[in-house]
Amino acid sequence: LTWGDWRLPSGAEMRQMCSISGMLLLGSLCRMGVYTMMTMTALKIGALTMAAHQVALQIFWTLTYFVDPLFVAATSFIARDHGRRPERVRRMAWLLLRLSVGVGAFIAVVCYLIPTFAAGTFTTDPTLATMIGSIAPLMGTAQLVSAVVLVAEGVLIGCGDLRYLLKVHCLNFFALGALLWWVRHSGLGLHGIWIAVLANQLLRLSQHAAHVWRGGGPDLLDRATKAAAGDGGG
Repeated sequence: LTWGDWRLPSGAEMRQMCSISGMLLLGSLCRMGVYTMMTMTALKIGALTMAAHQVALQIFWTLTYFVDPLFVAATSFIARDHGRRPERVRRMAWLLLRLSVGVGAFIAVVCYLIPTFAAGTFTTDPTLATMIGSIAPLMGTAQLVSAVVLVAEGVLIGCGDLRYLLKVHCLNFFALGALLWWVRHSGLGLHGIWIAVLANQLLRLSQHAAHVWRGGGPDLLDRATKAAAGDGGG
């Protein structure tokens, strides 16, 4: 490829790129909107809750970067072989998901230990440190589920299931908004917000599992091979 081969994208190519990037952008806005609503809920509950939530969320998000390489691998390797090498896609998807469980388990332990034993690193207020430590089990569990969800969504992006992901993220935006409204008015405080963080991850994981079970995404259950074997046996 040389500079002489460069050209402006055609109208059809631009429409395709805008369609794909638009779905990814709107899905990202919905996902980040959920975390923004969590922060707004913490702020409305009180300054101490807001401070504890921000520290906890910073720990959570920092550890999420350990899963990013698996997400990038899923979006690139799965997209490369999707539609051409289904068996390779299936094996690659299973490998990435297993790795996500391993990495997720490791960072989940770290995510539990930091607020439990090192909350004083982030604050000199003992009350605030106690609040952060009290949600450590929720943080660790959410971190584990989040790792699997992030890689699963990378696999689905690689398979081109962008419209499905967009629908899910838009639906979850409103579902989590309703849950956070209830958290705010039920007096659950910081624990309620982090129950919502965990619920967000569990909801996405169950939705993606149902989507694959219905035939979406990669053929993780190897139905094509089983169907071919059944036809041959018949």
